[in-house]
Amino acid sequence: MFNYIFDGKNHTDTSNDYMLAIGMSAEQIESVMSQKAYEEGEGAIAKRKAAYTKESDPLFLEWQYDKTPATEAKWRAKVLEIKARFPMVSADA
Repeated sequence: MFNYIFDGKNHTDTSNDYMLAIGMSAEQIESVMSQKAYEEGEGAIAKRKAAYTKESDPLFLEWQYDKTPATEAKWRAKVLEIKARFPMVSADA
Protein backbone atom coordinates (compact mmCIF):
# COMPACT_ATOMS: atom_id res chain seq x y z
CA MET A 1 0.00 0.00 0.00
CA PHE A 2 1.30 3.43 -0.92
CA ASN A 3 1.81 5.93 1.88
CA TYR A 4 3.32 9.35 2.18
CA ILE A 5 4.34 11.71 4.97
CA PHE A 6 2.81 15.16 5.25
CA ASP A 7 3.16 17.47 8.22
CA GLY A 8 4.97 14.74 10.17
CA LYS A 9 2.18 12.15 9.79
CA ASN A 10 1.75 9.08 7.58
CA HIS A 11 -1.17 9.15 5.15
CA THR A 12 -2.54 6.59 2.70
CA ASP A 13 -5.51 8.46 1.23
CA THR A 14 -4.48 9.92 -2.13
CA SER A 15 -7.78 11.45 -3.11
CA ASN A 16 -7.50 15.07 -4.16
CA ASP A 17 -10.20 16.15 -1.69
CA TYR A 18 -8.41 14.51 1.24
CA MET A 19 -5.03 15.98 0.38
CA LEU A 20 -6.55 19.46 0.02
CA ALA A 21 -8.36 19.02 3.34
CA ILE A 22 -5.10 18.30 5.19
CA GLY A 23 -3.60 21.48 3.75
CA MET A 24 -1.50 20.28 0.82
CA SER A 25 -0.77 22.65 -2.04
CA ALA A 26 -1.38 21.69 -5.67
CA GLU A 27 2.38 21.24 -6.10
CA GLN A 28 2.60 18.91 -3.10
CA ILE A 29 -0.37 16.88 -4.35
CA GLU A 30 1.25 16.55 -7.77
CA SER A 31 4.48 15.40 -6.14
CA VAL A 32 2.68 12.73 -4.08
CA MET A 33 0.79 11.49 -7.14
CA SER A 34 4.00 11.34 -9.20
CA GLN A 35 5.71 9.30 -6.48
CA LYS A 36 2.72 6.98 -6.25
CA ALA A 37 2.74 6.44 -10.02
CA TYR A 38 6.44 5.68 -9.96
CA GLU A 39 6.20 3.23 -7.06
CA GLU A 40 3.28 1.41 -8.67
CA GLY A 41 4.93 1.37 -12.09
CA GLU A 42 8.66 1.58 -12.65
CA GLY A 43 9.50 1.10 -8.98
CA ALA A 44 7.48 -2.09 -8.75
CA ILE A 45 9.06 -3.40 -11.94
CA ALA A 46 12.57 -2.73 -10.59
CA LYS A 47 11.77 -4.37 -7.24
CA ARG A 48 10.22 -7.38 -8.97
CA LYS A 49 13.20 -7.75 -11.29
CA ALA A 50 15.64 -7.62 -8.37
CA ALA A 51 13.61 -10.23 -6.47
CA TYR A 52 13.56 -12.54 -9.50
CA THR A 53 17.32 -12.23 -9.88
CA LYS A 54 18.06 -12.84 -6.20
CA GLU A 55 15.34 -15.32 -5.25
CA SER A 56 13.79 -17.18 -8.17
CA ASP A 57 16.60 -17.35 -10.73
CA PRO A 58 18.73 -19.66 -8.56
CA LEU A 59 15.71 -21.93 -8.10
CA PHE A 60 15.10 -21.92 -11.85
CA LEU A 61 18.68 -22.96 -12.50
CA GLU A 62 18.38 -25.71 -9.90
CA TRP A 63 15.25 -26.97 -11.65
CA GLN A 64 16.99 -26.85 -15.04
CA TYR A 65 19.80 -28.91 -13.57
CA ASP A 66 17.81 -31.73 -12.00
CA LYS A 67 14.42 -31.47 -13.79
CA THR A 68 12.42 -32.86 -10.87
CA PRO A 69 8.79 -31.90 -10.22
CA ALA A 70 9.74 -30.81 -6.69
CA THR A 71 12.31 -28.24 -7.84
CA GLU A 72 9.96 -26.98 -10.54
CA ALA A 73 7.21 -26.52 -7.94
CA LYS A 74 9.60 -24.68 -5.60
CA TRP A 75 10.65 -22.30 -8.41
CA ARG A 76 7.07 -21.65 -9.56
CA ALA A 77 5.94 -21.02 -5.97
CA LYS A 78 8.71 -18.44 -5.54
CA VAL A 79 7.67 -16.67 -8.77
CA LEU A 80 4.07 -16.46 -7.54
CA GLU A 81 5.25 -15.15 -4.17
CA ILE A 82 7.28 -12.40 -5.87
CA LYS A 83 4.34 -11.45 -8.09
CA ALA A 84 2.12 -11.14 -5.01
CA ARG A 85 4.72 -9.05 -3.17
CA PHE A 86 5.28 -6.67 -6.09
CA PRO A 87 1.98 -6.48 -7.99
CA MET A 88 1.77 -4.69 -11.30
CA VAL A 89 -0.95 -2.05 -11.44
CA SER A 90 -2.80 -2.07 -14.73
CA ALA A 91 -3.32 1.16 -16.66
CA ASP A 92 -7.06 0.78 -16.06
CA ALA A 93 -6.71 0.85 -12.25
